[in-house]
Amino acid sequence: MRPKDKRELKLNIPTLKILGYRLGLSPDLIITTSYVAGRYYDPFILTRDPPPFSKKPIEIKNRKIDKSILVVKEIQKRINRRLLRDLQLPSHICGGVKKKSLLDNITPHLNASVIVTLDIRNFFRQISPFQVYRVWNELLGCTPQVAAVLTRLTTFENHLPQGGPTSSSLANLVLFSLDQPIRNHCQANSILYTTWIDDLAFSGAESRTVIDVAIIALRAGGFSIPHKKLRIMRGGERMLLTGLLVGKKPGITREYISRTRSGIHKLLTGQVLEWEIGTYSKKLIGRIAHIRRVNPSRARYLEEQLATALEIHVG
Repeated sequence: MRPKDKRELKLNIPTLKILGYRLGLSPDLIITTSYVAGRYYDPFILTRDPPPFSKKPIEIKNRKIDKSILVVKEIQKRINRRLLRDLQLPSHICGGVKKKSLLDNITPHLNASVIVTLDIRNFFRQISPFQVYRVWNELLGCTPQVAAVLTRLTTFENHLPQGGPTSSSLANLVLFSLDQPIRNHCQANSILYTTWIDDLAFSGAESRTVIDVAIIALRAGGFSIPHKKLRIMRGGERMLLTGLLVGKKPGITREYISRTRSGIHKLLTGQVLEWEIGTYSKKLIGRIAHIRRVNPSRARYLEEQLATALEIHVG
């Protein structure tokens, strides 16, 4: 991993007037909204029901989503589209980056002898307004006044709101602002390093040596890595990274394909209630699309089976 120069990340916005010009909004609207931004959120708990076609019970974790609404949501969309989305991020940052997918995160680690993964606990909720301010001010080069306004517009209740249009980009930048020791260690020890938002992956013969360095750097930034979120995978055993198998080439797990086939079978044999078919089939289509990105030939077979099941059921 060879990160790009930080200077390529600079926005250099000197005044609120220039910020308004960049966003296509009046400075007065931006400033006024920033002071009352907290009113324009509709938080909710995202409850994910287990897929009805699962063969075995699956542990489902609920997440709190801080959904921005109305004027704040619109301003955040503009901030992301006009300021953040096209920044030249270092190549090791993959999650939430335009034109990058899970395969970009996995490909560098193919054929690795050892893979180490770390998962930051409650990443978004641990990111403070001060850290976001430092990104806008120190990393991106906005003046203190502009950085303060942008921080108020992109944080909620003293944290980075999960689900906000700007949050993934800012989370990447917060992590990049504090992981220099990790990058230095990886470069010095020929360790490949990628990130998928709050998931960090390392591969190479010396990848285990980065664990202490990463934990110290992340703790210095106010983040914690639970022991259960640390995994060391060695060649010869199953290696799993962001839900995909990592070997000579990326792969879909047997469990994932088996559950998808089971779902199609239940639809084919009439085990799905008529009023559930729409939602049920959309979930299956989404799973097959995920498989297609990694294994197109396997996906084609499943697509044919699903099409047959839908024709029979609808007919």
